[in-house]
Amino acid sequence: MRVGWWVAVAMLMGPACKRAPMDRVEEIRDQLAGDSPRWDGKLPACAAASCANDIAAAIGGAFDDKKPDQISAAVVAVIVGRDVKGSVLGSPDVWLTAMRKAKGPGADAMRLAVAREMSLVADKHAHAIDTDADARAFVASIAGAIPGACKTYASLGAGDKVDAMPPADSPDHSACVQHDLSRRDGPGPTYGEGLFRGVAGGLALWKDALAALHEGSGQMDAKYKHALDLRIAILDAATPKIVPKSVAAPIGNTWGQMIDEHNTKLGAPDGGTRVIPDGGTRFVIPDGGKP
Repeated sequence: MRVGWWVAVAMLMGPACKRAPMDRVEEIRDQLAGDSPRWDGKLPACAAASCANDIAAAIGGAFDDKKPDQISAAVVAVIVGRDVKGSVLGSPDVWLTAMRKAKGPGADAMRLAVAREMSLVADKHAHAIDTDADARAFVASIAGAIPGACKTYASLGAGDKVDAMPPADSPDHSACVQHDLSRRDGPGPTYGEGLFRGVAGGLALWKDALAALHEGSGQMDAKYKHALDLRIAILDAATPKIVPKSVAAPIGNTWGQMIDEHNTKLGAPDGGTRVIPDGGTRFVIPDGGKP
């Protein structure tokens, strides 16, 4: 029995037709450049904190948040852009710096995913945030859209009561909230208390992410830069309108006494926070420099 030529070609080409990992990374980037991404059904859902490893394996590599490569960045893009679970990732400053500095399809995909999720919720929060409901909705959006966002924001967004949270996870004592409050646009590590202390930290992280997207736009080719810049424009218009109510710190608060304890290099394994693209697939994190 003769085999049709198309069958023979398919048999010969079968192994070679399997998509290479970088082809899959580029596909993720291309999907995120559009308005309605269509996700590869072979990428597992993010059902647990370990999902980054599973998604990376499905793409064809490993997840590394110490020395992230293009596959790791693409994993972040999937977890943010598809699952909206940025807080399951660690190392926020590593990812922020990669968004600022790194080149390549994985880095592009991550920028596009973060900008997309932030822009989808920006108008919803573009007003005075002065009720608990508004505050919880805002920090929930931060937990979903920004890679490595403090898990405290996810807990607050899910409705956890501040007084019932473990001290280390509460906005008053969380090291990552204190770290965010210390960011360039934050009110400082001794600010406020309770839910709105968390909101202030989250807003500082939001603004840092937006600044990273602005800088990272210059690392992208015209096609993807245009898609990113459309999202950035939405964020630029909405972000100044996000104004949480001011909350004073309690009388006799001890936040100041805990600065040394809390102000560690959070989410930056081995003290590294600077990402330098080497022209290949890997981002190099050589020292303790901040983004």
